Amino acid sequence: MLKYFTEEELQCPSAKIVKLADGFGQKLDDLREMLDRPMTLTSACRTSSHIDSLLERGYPASKNSFHLIDNPKYGTDTCAVDVSVPDSEYRKELISVALQEGWTVGVAKSFIHIDKRVDYTDLPQIVYIY
Repeated sequence: MLKYFTEEELQCPSAKIVKLADGFGQKLDDLREMLDRPMTLTSACRTSSHIDSLLERGYPASKNSFHLIDNPKYGTDTCAVDVSVPDSEYRKELISVALQEGWTVGVAKSFIHIDKRVDYTDLPQIVYIY
């Protein structure tokens, strides 16, 4: 499927489905190539029922998430992933490369959310914290 990421890493944990927005997999591989370091995904594709399950358990998920397969609000498939962050140096490098390449970045304590909303919607690139 992709050069750096397996189907298992990308699939919804509940439904075992992979459905990426057109070209998103290549953009993700390109980012990984530029970073020149492994990227451990903690989340990629999500169904709406998986998002509901996360919300019920208190996780900061959004019903309009760019992780969402068949996102009705934006008309996209998955165009976001969360990446595990082992240390501050990795966090800095990932954020720097992602921003340079037009990715939106969400910063959490143990992971970085990255998405390509700018390529699939009319929304601007942003940086936010959880």
